[in-house]
Amino acid sequence: MSSRGLEMLDSHTCEGLLAGHNFGRIVVKVGPSLGAYPVFYAWVDGAIVVRTDPGTKLAAAVLRERVAFEVDSETEGWSVMAFGFAEELRRPSEIDAAIDALGDYWPVGERLRVMRIRPERVTGRQLREVAIAKRRAAREQPS
Repeated sequence: MSSRGLEMLDSHTCEGLLAGHNFGRIVVKVGPSLGAYPVFYAWVDGAIVVRTDPGTKLAAAVLRERVAFEVDSETEGWSVMAFGFAEELRRPSEIDAAIDALGDYWPVGERLRVMRIRPERVTGRQLREVAIAKRRAAREQPS
């Protein structure tokens, strides 16, 4: 399926892209607005897990708010969005599994809390090769 130069990605492809990367953005409500925060993440048992510390992201998890998560590749021209509710992990076995999956991927600092997003819906889009090729050709053309 396509939409104005974009190919719609199926859920299996989207989950593969989520599983194959480790840097994305969490979008949470911040007062009357929205905020997008860059995070290192891991894909564990069909869910996105993130180490965090007290602040906006953790508040969203504690309050089990609806959030969005986005990962993309500028060079490959795709984007995947996952939508679901955030939650803080509390069981030691779940926290340990998440931290093991995250490995060395988290910013400097303690980041002792772990949150999870279990996607209810995942969507993805990729620029058609034709669109990517035309853009590359336009950049490479001498002025």
